[in-house]
Amino acid sequence: MDLLPFIRCGTLAHGHLCPPLVLGTRAGAAAMERLGVGRAVERELLAIVELGSDHYAQGFADGVQFVTGCTFGKELIFRLPHGKAGVQLVDQARDRAVRVTVRPETIGRLEETEWFRACQSSGQFANGSDQLAGPTADALLSVPEDSLFTFSPVFPLGLDRPSPTFESVRCDSCGESVLAPYAPVIDGQRLCAVCQERSRARAEFISQHRSDGPIKE
Repeated sequence: MDLLPFIRCGTLAHGHLCPPLVLGTRAGAAAMERLGVGRAVERELLAIVELGSDHYAQGFADGVQFVTGCTFGKELIFRLPHGKAGVQLVDQARDRAVRVTVRPETIGRLEETEWFRACQSSGQFANGSDQLAGPTADALLSVPEDSLFTFSPVFPLGLDRPSPTFESVRCDSCGESVLAPYAPVIDGQRLCAVCQERSRARAEFISQHRSDGPIKE
């Protein structure tokens, strides 16, 4: 599998070249190979990345998204905030999965690079660190995957996934379009979640202040 197109697209979406993006791309591709599957066109796969929102390697998740097709827009990628550069890729057609994690030795080498030190000292991942990212990314592309990652055996994992909803309605309060299941009929009106909350807050306000005198509408 030629990974360069996915790395280019991932870099464009991510905003800058990022060595963890290369790791995520390679991890996602390796997971697909071990499951014997192709990229997700519909909902064939699901990716669970183990990064938290404070992990410096956020590009890992973008690499996984682009190479596997498990995009946020298709709601096929989720976070388990474990602080690890790892991914569980689920083959939803056959209810099985594989887990791929970046080896501690790989993390150690990455954190010794000039790219990492520049990012660490500045708190930023672009601009001054861009010129340092290229050599680090190239090095990660040239290393055999077995020396970069550890792989679990393929294991059974089935997840319930809701079917798409195709019915939209108009909220009777704000007038915005909303999927029907999110706008139940309340006191004769279809209300979206935001307007439901506003209605509850208003009712609570009126209840709390009723003893103070008439409430102006």
